[in-house]
Parts: sequence; C-alpha cells; structure tokens
Amino acid sequence: MSVTDSVYNYRYENGRRYHAYADGKYPVPNDEVEKDRLDLQHHAFRLTLDGALYRAPISENVQNVLDVGCGTGIWSIEFAEEHPSAKVLGTDLSPIQPTDVPPNCSFLIDDADSEWLFREPFDFIHSRAMIAAFKDWPRYIEQAYANLKPGGYLEIQDFYFPCCSTDPSLNSTNSPMMQWAELLVSAGAKIGIDMLLPGHLGEHLKAAGFTEIHSKHYKWPMGPWAKGDKNKLLGRFAKEDLMDWLPSSALGMFTRVHGWTREEVEVFLAGVRRELKEHKERHFWANM
Repeated sequence: MSVTDSVYNYRYENGRRYHAYADGKYPVPNDEVEKDRLDLQHHAFRLTLDGALYRAPISENVQNVLDVGCGTGIWSIEFAEEHPSAKVLGTDLSPIQPTDVPPNCSFLIDDADSEWLFREPFDFIHSRAMIAAFKDWPRYIEQAYANLKPGGYLEIQDFYFPCCSTDPSLNSTNSPMMQWAELLVSAGAKIGIDMLLPGHLGEHLKAAGFTEIHSKHYKWPMGPWAKGDKNKLLGRFAKEDLMDWLPSSALGMFTRVHGWTREEVEVFLAGVRRELKEHKERHFWANM
C-alpha cells in the first residue's frame, strides 16, 4: 500500500469513521456527519465576524497563506476566492477536502503537531477550532512564528472551556450538559490535550516572539435565547453545531479514555440533548 493509499485506510469505531494518517492522534471523526458539522460551524464563525473570514490586518494582496487544520477546506477555498493574489495551502490529518477548488488553493495531509518542513515562509497563518487537536500549543505557536515572514500574522480562532451558563447554580452534579463538558475536559487532560489553554494563549504568543498581540472575546449562545437578531441566528447555528459535536467529541474520547461503552455514551448524550431541548430556561454558551 502506498502512502497516498494509506491515508484512506480509515479507522471505523463505534459507528463513526476516523483519520488514518497519524492514526488515533485526533479523537474526532472525519465522516460525512462531521464534515457537515464543520461546514455549518464555518458559517457560524463568519456570522460571528460579521461575514469576515479573519480579523488580522493583512494586505488585500497577501501572497502566501497557511490554513492549519483546515478540515473540509471551506475556509481555505473561500479565502482563495476572495484573495486571487494569494497562494493558499490547507493542511489536515484527513483527506476530506474537495478536488474542485480554485487554482490558487491546494491541500496537504500533514500533522501540525509534528515538525514543520515548509519551503517558503508565510504572510498569514490561520487556525480555527483546534481545541481538541493540539497537545502542544506553545510548540504550535513557536513553529508558526518561525514560518512567518517578517511582519506576518498568525490568527487563532478557537473555543475554550469551561462551559458556561447564565444560571450559576448549574454544575456537573445537576446538569448533564455541564457534566459532558467536565468529562470532555478531563478526558483531554488524560491524553495531553488542555481544553482550558486556548483561553490563555497571550503569554505563549509573547514568549514565541509575537508583538502587537490582540485578543477578542466572543460568546456563542447555545440556542436562540440571546437578545438581538444576530445572536438569535448565531444561537441556532451554535445549538445545531453542538448537537452534532456531542457524539463527535464523546464517542471517541469517552470510550478510549474513560472506558465507557458505546451504549453508555449514547444513553448519557440522550440526557444532555433532553436537557437542551426541554429545559429552555437553562441558557448555556461557549467561549471563543
């Protein structure tokens, strides 16, 4: 079997499909359900940024761009369409990107946690929703810095735990949603994934050598409970995203790390969904 063929030798587990390259590295599926979720999530990110793909003050004529952990490639493709002068490279563990893409867009199967071997430095490096992917955030940031041209930009758009609610009395003992979040964080910690760290990246950016560091905090309401048309639409997107993220996150993490059976995970997640659907007075949000 060739290296090219081997990336399609997927792992099938608990009714879901997982990447073959660096097998077991990323505990989230790469099947059609997950691809649809990622594309929906992309629209939620664009809505959050008022239609934009990024916030960095890059030139409209930017030349060399890297999208780390590109998933379905939707960000890479849309960036390439909006910036025809740019050469856009998207990297991911899974070959789930389309083949019909703009001529200035390409994809590479690669593990961003490993050593980077790019021939040319980049003007702009982008990553998004890598909370369950990176085991070494400082190293990622250091490698991004080393692979940027002088004056280049790194933009990280990501979530971070803990899960939050407008009701301070809710916790993992009385809320299945809060219990899911706590179990996910603890599972990540056991395999070296810190799901709290993305909320505190500033010190690591500074240590790597970055200057002019700016952060912007957003909240994603889980459901249309927040005020304003934009927040209500965002809440609908975010809740639908969450409903698919629950099994995508838990089936791999809870069975591999916590030792649960598939049936135990599915029964537990049914309780989380029931809480989200029936207890509309319980308002949750995600931080990013």
